[in-house]
Amino acid sequence: MIQALLNPDDDPWVWAVGRFIMNMGVVESATRLLIVEITGSDQDAIFSGDLAARIGYLRKRYPRNAAERHAQATKVFAVALKLCGFRNIIAHCPLVMTKREDGSFDIHGIISFTPKDHTKAGEIISLDELTRRIDESAKIAQELLKMQGVFSTT
Repeated sequence: MIQALLNPDDDPWVWAVGRFIMNMGVVESATRLLIVEITGSDQDAIFSGDLAARIGYLRKRYPRNAAERHAQATKVFAVALKLCGFRNIIAHCPLVMTKREDGSFDIHGIISFTPKDHTKAGEIISLDELTRRIDESAKIAQELLKMQGVFSTT
C-alpha cells in the first residue's frame, strides 16, 4: 500500500530542505553566471560541469590584484564547496524515521551515506544543523552574486 510518509508536523523539515535546496540553486546559477563572465559563453565545457568543478574553476581564476579581496573570495569558495557536499547528502540520502503507534512517522534526521570523509559515514544530520546551513547557503549565494563584474576587470 502506498501512503504519505510526511505528516503536517513534519513541516519544519519540508521547509528547511526546500529553503536550503533553493539557496543552493542560487549558488548553482551564480557559478554559471560567473563562468559566462570569464569565458564569454555558456558553451564552454565547465559551464555544464558539476558544482564542485565550477567552484574550483572560479577559485583558480579569481583576480589576485587585491590580496584582501582574494582572501575573502577564497573563503567563500571553500564554504561553497563544503555546502556542495552537504547539499549532495541532503538531496541523495534517506531520512531516518521511526514509526509511531498510530502509523505515522517521526523524522530524526537525514543519514549521510556518501560523505567525502568516510569517518563521517552514517552520521545523522539534524534539523538544527540543516537550519543553520540555510543561512550559510544564503550568505554564500549572495557573496557569489556580488562577484559579478570582478572577473571581467582582469
